[in-house]
Amino acid sequence: MIDSMQMLTVIKDTLEKMGSKYASHDAQMLVYRTGLVESKYKYIMQKGGSNIARGFWQCEPWVMVSLCNDYLQYRKDLLKKVAEICYLDWSFFTAPEEDKWRDILTTNLIAGIVACRLHYWRVPHSMPKTLDDQAKYWKRWYNTSKGAGTEEHFKEIVMKYG
Repeated sequence: MIDSMQMLTVIKDTLEKMGSKYASHDAQMLVYRTGLVESKYKYIMQKGGSNIARGFWQCEPWVMVSLCNDYLQYRKDLLKKVAEICYLDWSFFTAPEEDKWRDILTTNLIAGIVACRLHYWRVPHSMPKTLDDQAKYWKRWYNTSKGAGTEEHFKEIVMKYG
């Protein structure tokens, strides 16, 4: 497992590069805790059958393609900033392909952080502050009703490892 203080530092630095509105303490903690719950900062590929979700945040490539096509393409300044932060050519964002994003999300730590934060950014509700509220938020907006995770699991993992 990765050192928690180092991971928090990378998350903080990445979100601050995105801009102050993305980098609140609550956002940093939710991104950190999401990675912790999704992978324990141990797995970079989904365990089990499909092996679709990638990176510590277990983002599915189609989610990143959606972020590019449905969000970033309408926010060119943010797209440019995100591409620079991730050390990626703009083409990965302007003409996104699931196969390429599968590899990027597996190997590019910063891209995983950005994907997680942008995923939460599009949620039409305020960023949660407490562990209980973060567990509910994660389950509803990140893991979703179709996901195997539970609010209890989120809290249990955070209390054990976080």
